[in-house]
Amino acid sequence: MEKIMVTTDMSVNSKSALRFAVQQAVARTAELEICYVYHLIKPFNWSPLAFEIYTTDYKRTMRKELSAFVRGILRQVGNPSLDYQLALIDDSDVTEGIIRHAVKERCSFICIATRGAGPIKKLFGTHTSNLIGRSPVPVLTIPSHYRLKPLQTLLYASDLTDYKRELKQVISFAQPVNANIQLLYLKESYETDPTPELVSATLSKQINYNVEVIVSDRKIVHTLLDDIGKMLHKINPDLLVLVTHQERSLTEKLLYPSNAKNYSFKGKLPLLTLPKLPE
Repeated sequence: MEKIMVTTDMSVNSKSALRFAVQQAVARTAELEICYVYHLIKPFNWSPLAFEIYTTDYKRTMRKELSAFVRGILRQVGNPSLDYQLALIDDSDVTEGIIRHAVKERCSFICIATRGAGPIKKLFGTHTSNLIGRSPVPVLTIPSHYRLKPLQTLLYASDLTDYKRELKQVISFAQPVNANIQLLYLKESYETDPTPELVSATLSKQINYNVEVIVSDRKIVHTLLDDIGKMLHKINPDLLVLVTHQERSLTEKLLYPSNAKNYSFKGKLPLLTLPKLPE
């Protein structure tokens, strides 16, 4: 069974990720774990016992507040009786705390919102970027103003370098919700022009899942994200999928982690970033 981990700071802006995670937990019949990251520092003049009592009281209070926050979201989305788990993560490094917990709990995805404004304000800014670039667990980044809707079409932007293996990851996400997959290939001017229909038919047969291939020309004056953004506006998918490549040459035509990170700040639809598979 899949397990979805969603991180919240209980701010208004973080609600979008929680709503999305609830939607996916229901659609996938997946386990849902809701996490709150904190870190307490013992004042130098406190005794260990006093700090232990304070920590216990703090965790009790935060768990109560988190439960109330989650129940409110569940009522909003019409699933007040949905089962879920709460986890309070004590870690001075927010990103590493999230990653360690996700790996330990064998989570299928980490769901996080952008532009948080709660006590841990940076969690949904810099930490979102770091999480995308460093996490061995797939990351779902949800814009804070995102309006919930079914996931029907996923757009997977690929450089076709390792598309067969990468598509297996995309399919594992799409299949449980029966979503359509569109593969976007941005072609350089010096490359031969593939026939999308032929490639789609061949690819679908190879991987046993229907994939529509879309080929578009790269514009030399545009950044890669500019070209992807233009196609997003034209195609209007429900989610964008990128695979992070952390060890390739800067001279190659790639989707770098920095591109995914930059997208997380200005995207208007959910972003799924998948870690590059080991060779």
